[in-house]
Amino acid sequence: MRTTAGYGDCGELTFRHSSFMAARMRSFNKVFVIALPRCATVSMWDALGRLGIRTAHLGKIYGEATAEHHNPQRLLRMYDQIRAGDFRLDILQDCDGLADYPACIFDVFTQLDREFPGSLFINVRRDDDIRRWLQSVERQFVGLQLLKEGDSATPEERKFMEAMRGFRQMTFGSTEFDAELYERAYRAYQDKVDAYFASRPSDLLTLHSVDDLGEVGFQALCAFLDCPIPDVDFPRQNSHSIRPAHAFHEALDAGRIRSQTGIEPRLPADPDLPAPAQPSPGGRNSC
Repeated sequence: MRTTAGYGDCGELTFRHSSFMAARMRSFNKVFVIALPRCATVSMWDALGRLGIRTAHLGKIYGEATAEHHNPQRLLRMYDQIRAGDFRLDILQDCDGLADYPACIFDVFTQLDREFPGSLFINVRRDDDIRRWLQSVERQFVGLQLLKEGDSATPEERKFMEAMRGFRQMTFGSTEFDAELYERAYRAYQDKVDAYFASRPSDLLTLHSVDDLGEVGFQALCAFLDCPIPDVDFPRQNSHSIRPAHAFHEALDAGRIRSQTGIEPRLPADPDLPAPAQPSPGGRNSC
């Protein structure tokens, strides 16, 4: 089982999970963040990285010097492997686990559990926040489609969306956002996760609110991993949502789309709506 990690850099933070640090953390094979999309998966990916555990969020391995929160080529490779029934994912040779897709698909993470025995799992839930979760999913999913399937979308972006739509189908039973269907899928997923780990409670960490992560996130995570609590704030990553949210609200304001979750148009302009982020030099993807 893996107990050490390498080196990496993420913004201003440079980390080293030394053998000393590893000796103070419980052993594990891999770590999988199985929280559904829009349930603090990027924040958890970042928090694990600060502890020296390099997971991949949508294919981007923690510490890689890019502004995006995913890697389309690796995501597509995972999608192709999963469709072929190959769960010895190539990416897991280079990192310590996964966050978000494809780890949040029940039929996938249960296979990963078999392929990588001794792994740990982390779930973040929003049961008491379901309406806000649905609104967040609608903004992100619809906004992402507007950005990556519009007239100006590149072939790479369209391929990326093919994989994302495929993963949505596996997770929610539909490639298109449907508020009622997604809520049912959310609740069914949580029930299945609870049942799956009922006899293995020590393998699963469940956090019940994204709003409490700033206060208890590292406390709970480090108790689960049996490691010291770092002297830093729990990360709250959300910059990757700015461009999809802006695209969603532009279309909503123009009357090109209607919200299923009660999101109102923001006209003529809402000063609280973030300005669209500029594409990074390395690409245009946001998710």
